[in-house]
Formats: sequence, C-alpha cells, structure tokens
Amino acid sequence: MGTYQQLKETLEQQLLHLTKLPELQTPHLQQLLDKLRQNRFHLVVLGAFKRGKSTLINALLGDQILPTAIIPLTSVVTILSYGDRLTIEVRFHNGQRRQISQGELVDYITEKGNPGNRKGVQEVEITYPSEYLKDGVRIIDTPGVGSVYSHNTEVAYNYLPQVDAAVFVVTVDPPLSAAEHEFLRDIRDYVHKLFFVLNKIDYVAEAERREALEFTAQVLQTELAAEQVKIFPMSAKMALDGKTNGHPELIEASLLPPFEEHLRQFLYRDKGLVFLISCVSGALKAITDSTLALKVERQASGMPLKELEEKIAHFDLELQGLEKEREMSLLLLEGRIKNVIAQVDADLEAFRKETSARLRQEVEETFRQKIRDAQDLRKEMEDFLFAALRDLFTTWRRQEIEKLSQALAETHQDFATRINAILERLTQLTARIFDFSLRGFAVEEAFTELQQFWFRFKDDPVGLEILQMTATSLLPRALTKGLLLKKLLENISEMVDKHCGRLRYDFHQRLQEIARDFRQTWLARIDDTTQSIRQALERARAQKQTSAQAVAARAGQLDQSLTAIMKAESQLLALKERIQAAW
Repeated sequence: MGTYQQLKETLEQQLLHLTKLPELQTPHLQQLLDKLRQNRFHLVVLGAFKRGKSTLINALLGDQILPTAIIPLTSVVTILSYGDRLTIEVRFHNGQRRQISQGELVDYITEKGNPGNRKGVQEVEITYPSEYLKDGVRIIDTPGVGSVYSHNTEVAYNYLPQVDAAVFVVTVDPPLSAAEHEFLRDIRDYVHKLFFVLNKIDYVAEAERREALEFTAQVLQTELAAEQVKIFPMSAKMALDGKTNGHPELIEASLLPPFEEHLRQFLYRDKGLVFLISCVSGALKAITDSTLALKVERQASGMPLKELEEKIAHFDLELQGLEKEREMSLLLLEGRIKNVIAQVDADLEAFRKETSARLRQEVEETFRQKIRDAQDLRKEMEDFLFAALRDLFTTWRRQEIEKLSQALAETHQDFATRINAILERLTQLTARIFDFSLRGFAVEEAFTELQQFWFRFKDDPVGLEILQMTATSLLPRALTKGLLLKKLLENISEMVDKHCGRLRYDFHQRLQEIARDFRQTWLARIDDTTQSIRQALERARAQKQTSAQAVAARAGQLDQSLTAIMKAESQLLALKERIQAAW
C-alpha cells in the first residue's frame, strides 16, 4: 500500500494547507479532510464454522488477536481497525459499552463464554497497531454460516450489505457444505469483489491439495456463473506461526504473501483511485468557489457604482432561472423517491400474499407429519411457525434492502449530477457577467457506497422478538388437535399482515430520511456558492464608501490571496495527475 499511502498523506497535507488559507476556511474543506482521514473500507471474512477465518485474520495482522478455539463464535461481529495500541471495546444492544482485556474476549464472542449471545452483545471493536489497518481498512470477522447455531448464520447474512470486499474461506477437507453452497449463491448478489482462500493446505499432501483446488474451483465457477475463479491456497496457521515466531521461511511456505499482495493491489487500485479523486475534486470545487468570490470582489471593486448595481441586478435575474432548475431537480428527486416507495409497497403486497398462502400450505403439511409422533404438538407447531416466519421475513427484507440500495445509489448519482450542472452554470454566468476568466468548473464526484443506503431499523431484523411473542401466545393451551390446526391457519394472515405493516412503516421512514439527506447535502453546495458571491458583491459595494487608498489596499490583498490559492490549486492538479498516473 506504499504508493497509495504516500498519495493519501500528500493529499492530507495539501488539504491541511488549504484550510489554513483565510479565504478557504469553510466547513466543506474540513469535512473533506475528515472524510480522507476517516475513510473506511470493510473487508469482511466469511465462511463456514471451523474454516480458519479467525486464524487467517490473525495471520494478516501478524499476532494472535482473536480466539481460535474449537468452539464456534457466537452471533457477534468483531471489527478490527487501526489504533496506536491494542484496545477491545464491547458494545451492547442496550447502548452500554465496556473496555475489556484480550483474555476476556472469549467471554463475549464465543458460544462457550456467551451462549446464544445471552449477554446482549451487539459488536466488538478491536483497535490494533497493524500496518495492514492503516489505510482505513477495517477487517471484520463474522460468525460462521451453517453451524449448529442458526443465529450465527443470520448475523453473517445481515452483515452482507455493509461489505466492500469479502474473503470467503474454505478448506481442503471437508469440501463445501450445502450451507456454503447456498451462502455463495446469496453473496454474489451483495459482494462485488470476492477473494477465495483454500485454507489448511498443510493438512494434506501435494496431490490432494491439487485435487481439492480443482474441485473447489469447479464448484465456485458453477455457483458464481463465472468462467474462471482465482483461489489462493494457503495455511493461515503456518503463516501466523511464521509471523509471531520470526520464521520468514514459514511465511513463504504458507503461501500467504501472494494473497496479501493481491489484496493490497485491489485496495489500492480499485478503491483508492475513486476515493482519492473524489477528495481532490471536492477540494478543487472549494477552490473554485473561493476563487469565484475573490474574482467577483476584485472585478466589482474597480467598477463605477452604477455599473456594479446593473451587474448585480443582472446576476439576480439569472439566478432566478437557476432557482427554477433547482426546484425542478427537487421535484424530480421527490418523484424518484415516491417511485421507490411505491415499489416497496408493491413488493411488500406481493410478499404478503405469497407468504400467507405459502405458510398455510407449509403449516398444514407439517401438521400432518407431526400429528402422529409429536410429544408436544402445540409447542412444536408454534416453534415451526415462528421459525418459518422469521426465515421468510429475514430473507425478504435482506433482498428488498439490496434492491432498494441499488436504486437509491442511482438516484443519488443522478441528483448529484443535476446539482453539479446547476453549479457549473452558476459559476460560468458569474464569470461572464463580471467579465473575468475562470478555470473549468471542478465537479465534485458523488462518492457513494451501497452501505450508505443500508437500512438500520430499531429491531433486527424485523422485530423478531415481538413476532415470536405473538406466535407463542396466540394459541390457548387446551386445544384439540383439530382446533389447533384451525387456530394456526386463522392466525397466519393476521401475523403476516401485522409485520408487513411494521416493515412498510420502517421502510417509508428510512426512505424519507435518505431523501432529506440528499437534499441537505447537495443543495448546500448551491447555497454556499451563491452566498459567497453575494458576500463578495456586498464587500465590493461597501468599498465604494471608502477612500481610494483603502480600495487599492484591498485590491492588493485580493491579488495576494488569489496568487496563494492559484498556487495551491496547481499543486492539487499536479497531485491529481500523479494519482491518475499511478493507476
């Protein structure tokens, strides 16, 4: 990551310099600096139970950070990010936080120490001084899919939309399970960059390794509908031993280095370019705004008052036309959001009808199977119904969110493009009215990520604890078998309707919040530019009431400021060329 880190540090220095220029001390530049410093890239490690995910993460970091015992992790996501020292913070669903030692980690993220996550842990964040984490990479360990604990699989699925890239870990023995096959089919819809690791190659001979590699490649190509899939064979355990005990020959023999290099190159080329260029474009946009205001003031201060007033009136008239374009953009945005909401309603209605019919059929079939042998028919049917409801709602919600995230990302990009076009016309008409040249408008790219539009509800995934309470309390204890089935069937539609209504409300609320964020973020660009021009004109108008000496002094200050800003702009443009050339 050396080149990327160097470019990022250079950009950070240039942004710091810009924030110290009096004319560029705007909130937007500080936000850009924060964005650069806080950039996060979610690298999520996925796979089945006991594939060596935690060992692989430890090998990447070069230290035994995560527990790697035989017992599985519980339904807790563990996030590793950069810090000057090792710290571990446990975050609970009730909002509380607790700092713990590394030795206590097993008490919160394993089934042995925290069975069924009865301690209510939401996630654990670990900071560690690894060079690997310095560039905003967050390595995330998820519970294994397909373990005996269904809640682990659910958490792994629910985390998918927050993934930038994923490492899917399989092993030479045993081959891919049915749960892994299903998981692969699902993650190809979520994750746009997948790395495949064939772990534990040290467990088998060379011939068996080749056979396992060929078999895994065939399976992955079939599941992902890909012509070719690159798989990295390795021994994470051997790599970890080599790093922790200072044996470079073990690291090489583990075959970890080729995977690390491939991963770094991806982070650098695919993610880094878009991100750095986005930050540079934002800084150039801030410079354009400031230059615009300074040039307006410089030109206006040298005009006779009558000519200045005429040009201000002309500017106000032109601004009215742009205001209409702005309002039209808002109407189009509102229309797009309404279409998204309408799509949610249509999808939810189709899901409601299909789910009610499907559940009735499944309940009847299951009832016929269980009626002969069940020891507690009522309880077993309640458990079945709740599990079926939970699976159906969880799966649909996950798929719907992914679908909406794509639509919202496209809407955001279109709206940003429209606002950028208005800003470009605003800057050009200002330069034309006040008769000065201006470098081409710097479009601030809409750097978007799907997780930006991920829906976070109060309950995860859809008030399942309420759903379970409803399912297990709707049936009286004293029921004959015939009445039991009748009651189950009668209550299915009511339960489905109730929770579809809850889903609809949550989706509508979140969509309105996202639309509001779009408006606030991008309309502020127009407002800030317009306000800076108006302030410049007012300063120029006020100069008309001062002495010629004061006017000349102010003109000298403006020229000096413009020179400093143009120098900073040239440095940014040179850096932009370096970034583009590096790819």
